[in-house]
Amino acid sequence: MNKVDPITTQVIRNALKAAADEMMISLIKTAHNPLIYEVQDFGLAITNHRGEMLAEGSGLPGFMGCLGPTVRSGIRELGADGFCEGDILLANEPYETGTHISDTAVYMPIFHEGRLVAFSALMAHWADIGGKTPGGWCPDTTDVHQEGMIFFHDKLVEKGMLNQTFLRFILKNVRFPDLARGDLNAMIAACRTGARRYIALSERYGADTIQRAMDQVFDQSEAMMREKISEIPNGSYSASVFMDHDGVELDKPYRIAVRVAVEHDEMRIDWTGTGGTVAGPTNHPFIGTIAMSETVLKSLTMPFDPMNHGHTRPLTVTAPANTAVSPLYPAPTDSYGYVAEMVVHLIVKALSAAIPDRCPAASYQMFGCVFYRMDPRHGEPFIFIEPLDGGGGAFPYADGPSGLVFVGNGNAPNTPTEVIEGRYPLRILRHTFNLEGAGEGKYRGGFGVIREYEALEDNILIQTMNENTIDRPWGLHGGGDAGVSKAIAWARSEREEEITQRVYLYGPFNRGDIVTQISAGGGGWGDPEERDLALREYDLRNGYAQPSEREAAAKP
Repeated sequence: MNKVDPITTQVIRNALKAAADEMMISLIKTAHNPLIYEVQDFGLAITNHRGEMLAEGSGLPGFMGCLGPTVRSGIRELGADGFCEGDILLANEPYETGTHISDTAVYMPIFHEGRLVAFSALMAHWADIGGKTPGGWCPDTTDVHQEGMIFFHDKLVEKGMLNQTFLRFILKNVRFPDLARGDLNAMIAACRTGARRYIALSERYGADTIQRAMDQVFDQSEAMMREKISEIPNGSYSASVFMDHDGVELDKPYRIAVRVAVEHDEMRIDWTGTGGTVAGPTNHPFIGTIAMSETVLKSLTMPFDPMNHGHTRPLTVTAPANTAVSPLYPAPTDSYGYVAEMVVHLIVKALSAAIPDRCPAASYQMFGCVFYRMDPRHGEPFIFIEPLDGGGGAFPYADGPSGLVFVGNGNAPNTPTEVIEGRYPLRILRHTFNLEGAGEGKYRGGFGVIREYEALEDNILIQTMNENTIDRPWGLHGGGDAGVSKAIAWARSEREEEITQRVYLYGPFNRGDIVTQISAGGGGWGDPEERDLALREYDLRNGYAQPSEREAAAKP
């Protein structure tokens, strides 16, 4: 096989990365749900005809790591000859796509001169998928079929023709059909953007040249990753945590455990020791566990190199069947994200014994509220999904970042106040840092936030997201642990109630009622006694800390 010259190879590699980023721009510009166009709760990728990642757009790394396996699942299900030019397929079965049913994948085969050469694919959180609770994240499902419609490589568009019957079925089984239609159209547009760019590249260089060039890139990326892994001391490194509960058996914590083995230029991440599949929806599909494991390896070794399939070759991820990180049908997974966050933090914690100079402390756990109203007798139905930003874990060389979203799965923006107040019957009264709940240390954890919402109309309900309120996100090397996130219902009133557990159908809140969300910070790194005086002065000067009695007395 003739090798492609290095310059052409890099032009092709970067052109594919640009195409994936253009898919992202297309999605953001055309989506209807702020969870997609503001929070960017999505992942995008272009794969080759085998479903191996060529390039990914900016988005949540865990999602992007699931797209290759999703496409490969479709190839297994339909066969390589089961795709036609102009097809658009939907898939969201958790055990084959890696997260939960709300994160629906849309993907498209790409043909050049009559031959299947690639796929464009993306995954995004739908505003509703027709499950037990609006918007997903139900805290207490016990069966995947309670969580919504399941798509398994079903063709919404076949040979360029929209299946109107299938579309009507979807729109009649979601609570917010206009949002679903708008976001689905945006996802299709993004897939077609990627396809157009790939075809244009094929017209310029030839599809075979692209394939040969990217096979070379795979080999180069693998060699570089092996070199990076070989810099980590050989050994076996372990970590574990107990999760609060699964949403059904509320008095039963369960264990997530990992062992990371490094041997020369290979890494093995094994989840033996994790508790069995739980009754509630906090199970994390194994494809997602693999994707999150790949995310950690990449971030700790080669964070700035554009991701492709070659980076993952030196990594093996294993788990016994039917655990909380490897559930099988029909286990519920709707609240999978809490375990997803811990998968990332546990691997980092384990490796902190080997490469302490690279590993940050744990960040706040995923937290937030879903605000919604379904009954049109009380006003126009709406749904607003608000994963609240919080504090990141401290680094071995700096304080943790403040006000981040989805820290374990890649940072995402929050929803701006202007968007919330313009779209929903809510007013933001306060949005500021929470100066409590960040772990102390030589470097302190980042700060969480306080966001206060006033209801402008009646009959608004909420659903909360929260975890790790008992075995809290940890500090490292003597740093303090993070705090606990909480919501305050009916804040500033005699009815004020503090909520740290996951609840749904909670309310109703009427005009003038206030809900306050308070997210925790991140864990600290290092002994607090070793904190640099300049950092202490910075915190005092900016109001991030209160002076001690000695500091106050010494102030002129």
